[in-house]
Amino acid sequence: MEVKPIELKHQSKLMNDYRDRKESIYKHFEYDPFQLRSYKSRQNLIIDGQYQREALVEVLKEQNSRWGMNEQVERHIDELLDERTTVVIGGQQTGVLTGPLYTIHKIISIIIQAKEQREHLGCPVVPVFWMAGEDHDFLEVDHIFTYSNQRLNKTRVNDQQPFDYKLPISKRVLSQEEAKQFIDDVFETFQETEHTKSVYQSVQDAVAKSETYVDFFAYLTQQLFALEGLVLVDADDANLRKLERPYFLQMVENRRDLAAQVTKQLNELADDGYHVNLDASLSDAHLFYHYEGERLLLEVTKEGQFQSKGGEVSFSESELKQLVDEHPELFSNNVVTRPLMQELVFPVLSFVGGPGEIAYWAALKGAFKALNLKLPIVTSRLSLTLMKRNHQSLIEHYQMDEEAVINEGSYHFKMNWLTRQSKYPVKETVEEVKKQLEVVHQPLQSIAQGVSSDIEALTKTNLKQIEDEIDYVEKRIMSELNKQHEQTVKQFDELNEFYNPSGGLQERMWNIVYWLNEYGLDLPIQLTEIPPRWEQDHQFITL
Repeated sequence: MEVKPIELKHQSKLMNDYRDRKESIYKHFEYDPFQLRSYKSRQNLIIDGQYQREALVEVLKEQNSRWGMNEQVERHIDELLDERTTVVIGGQQTGVLTGPLYTIHKIISIIIQAKEQREHLGCPVVPVFWMAGEDHDFLEVDHIFTYSNQRLNKTRVNDQQPFDYKLPISKRVLSQEEAKQFIDDVFETFQETEHTKSVYQSVQDAVAKSETYVDFFAYLTQQLFALEGLVLVDADDANLRKLERPYFLQMVENRRDLAAQVTKQLNELADDGYHVNLDASLSDAHLFYHYEGERLLLEVTKEGQFQSKGGEVSFSESELKQLVDEHPELFSNNVVTRPLMQELVFPVLSFVGGPGEIAYWAALKGAFKALNLKLPIVTSRLSLTLMKRNHQSLIEHYQMDEEAVINEGSYHFKMNWLTRQSKYPVKETVEEVKKQLEVVHQPLQSIAQGVSSDIEALTKTNLKQIEDEIDYVEKRIMSELNKQHEQTVKQFDELNEFYNPSGGLQERMWNIVYWLNEYGLDLPIQLTEIPPRWEQDHQFITL
């Protein structure tokens, strides 16, 4: 396994500045994640804090025992009883087969940083993954992309429940029949390897043990990271909600200040030149209410009533607080209050997130202060590309640059190669013909200019039509070259689908199961051994 750092060319200004430690973005955070002293400072703050550690341990043990809790996981959970113990935490929606690769990369980042800081601080640091089981957007988690016929194709679970029904993912029952068919559809796209049977059996075992999509995610994740003691938490668990009761009440009581702080900080970020894709206004309650099986976002009217956007429910503040007190399981957090809840429930040393998450965490410093909290260390997860060794050989053979392939794809390399295969300089000839055309066409345009504006426009249209015909001839020539070099063209196209799919990073579209089939079930554990280069944009790993 070889690891090489590369620079990404299309990062947001916010992420570039965050890694470059610029004051314009760092002032929106509390800690420098690249300074070791930040972690000691944060741990000291946590030791002085108040957490429901015993209740949390009880909830975590009950949850993780459902998904095959082993000794390492149980030991990590028990360590949370020690007031010196902190956690490295991150989370994601519970996609089928764990969703896009970046979910696995986030878990790997959490595990690596927890090990790193356990050694640095000389105290227990526990890796925790927060499963957003309360999320209701099923269309984001019901599929993966599979590779067949030289392209990535979306493969979906054929769930019979309506997609637009706002049912939390943790409440969606996993149909055994549909899930097994989905797994078969996925594995049909794989070439059989020495690992296929064991990977297929592991996935089917996870399906057989699961009642919900969250269970499916949890069982599979626990299998993949069994040796690392990764602690999972289902954010939609009723017992966890009971523990969260006083924290929901704080959020209701401080709703105005929370909303004001978020909108204020978003404006400040915009003034500093940072765009954050977060919708927030002074009327936001930043909480969901679960009603008749659906998850409804609450907002506050001018009269101070808490109501759903569709008007299905409406409460006064006192009525809402009574509901929270009696039925905390009917509430869940949105993108703003979820980080606050994580902070209140767990002794968070560091939060690990992707570029989008770090952007909206930049808007939360004031919201944390509204609840007398301090924003934790915010660490950018490791961004990775997995590269097959035969693909590495192709890149070298065609004298391509890995960084360019990951950033821009292989299309321009392919076109340059095809051009070189012709004994005629196609592109150069086309460009020269167009230049000559402009020269010989100019007298017509000059005459037309003296006749009328309509005729002048006609000559310009005529020139454009001729140029389009020349472009068409060029495309036909290149198409014929494509056919003559079909095998090589397929190799270029394959590289593009693996390393720049749809013009983006591999980790946003590919799923881990393809790579497990190629390299075995221990691949995720192997990836936890890569060097923790937190300051790097991206790393590609040749397997």
